[in-house]
Amino acid sequence: MNRDPVVILDGLTKNWRYPGWRIGWTIGPAHIIEAVSSVGSFLDGGAAHALQRAAIPLLDFDHAEAEAKAIRAHFGPKREMVLRRLNAMGIKADAPPSGAFYVWGSVARLPAPLNDAATFFRTALENKVITVPGEFFDVNPGKRRRAAASRFNNYLRFSFGPETAQVEAGLDRLEAMIKAAQG
Repeated sequence: MNRDPVVILDGLTKNWRYPGWRIGWTIGPAHIIEAVSSVGSFLDGGAAHALQRAAIPLLDFDHAEAEAKAIRAHFGPKREMVLRRLNAMGIKADAPPSGAFYVWGSVARLPAPLNDAATFFRTALENKVITVPGEFFDVNPGKRRRAAASRFNNYLRFSFGPETAQVEAGLDRLEAMIKAAQG
């Protein structure tokens, strides 16, 4: 058991959409758990005992399955709509998202200057749509790759978390923005 090199991290805040609860867990070999526990006590002091106790029934298998089913039913149709609309605009998702409520899409096929994530981000913001440039997710500790541009310069993260009407309005604005750039 303590020889398995696998470490599992999970929590209620993001995975189960219980924002603010800040309940998480780590499963792994004893020496890893001891190190994480030691560091964790210095970082945040731990979650309130009442929240820890309240989280226990939420992790019951039947309850967790019902939550997962409800999340899939709520976000599945929006995910499909966003993937279809982005693809029609020329924004390619390398793989459909299998969790969360974000699409990671490449704008490389769009006309310049919208084929650059930073420019797309700024132009979308002017059109009242927020996206997140891919370079924000490019792990580059200490900026070691100074000479090379981010490998995610053509990628953005698009959210389908808001209500459907808001997502549709944002997609409509992006579509109009791209059509205007195409002339």
